[in-house]
Amino acid sequence: MKAIIEVTGKLGAGKTNVVITLGEELSPASILYIDASSDQKLTHTLAPQLPELTLGRLISQHTETATPREAVDWVFHDLAITVGDEQELITVGNLPEQLDASALTPLKYGLTRLIENYDYVILDGHHSVLHTLLPEETLQLLDIVTPDDFSDWHLTNGREFVRTPALILNRYDNEPLPATLESALSEQRIQLIGKLPRYQTSDELFRQFANAFGNCLLRLNIPLSPNPQ
Repeated sequence: MKAIIEVTGKLGAGKTNVVITLGEELSPASILYIDASSDQKLTHTLAPQLPELTLGRLISQHTETATPREAVDWVFHDLAITVGDEQELITVGNLPEQLDASALTPLKYGLTRLIENYDYVILDGHHSVLHTLLPEETLQLLDIVTPDDFSDWHLTNGREFVRTPALILNRYDNEPLPATLESALSEQRIQLIGKLPRYQTSDELFRQFANAFGNCLLRLNIPLSPNPQ
């Protein structure tokens, strides 16, 4: 697997647009999308129909008794649904932010085995449990921030544990940056990789967003040349 990219930001910041565009840029490599956002917008956008099985539901069903590893493999592969050529999706759903060992053990085993099958894993949103289980050596964090979020921006959601998180300013029209963000940039605790303008219409967004985001992606430290297995 080349990289895991966790796209974070508040609801409405544009995470899902970024995730979908990133997937298009990385195609034809094999991609696993993980919808960890509370609004499940990625699932509603990509899935032909809402999946009956979510990660939260799977964990609740398979932690009451010890589950053989072969069964964990089976249910995790059954969890992923096809959403495009070489692209699959799992939805986190109602997964608690804290789990005991009986739930963490099959989750770590199943998730680790599952992601080995893909060139890239892209998360829409942050979930504290998943974040702690993902391999740090391949994890890249891409934070999406809009001017509406400037007033209370700070390093949260595990960003402080990822080496040099990347930042995209979305719907940005040269507004002054808050002191907390300026400080993080000057101290190189976060890397600004691009600024996406505020589009006036959805048609303008559709036509121009991919190209603008592609320029940002050039500065993101992930391997981009596909190497299908």
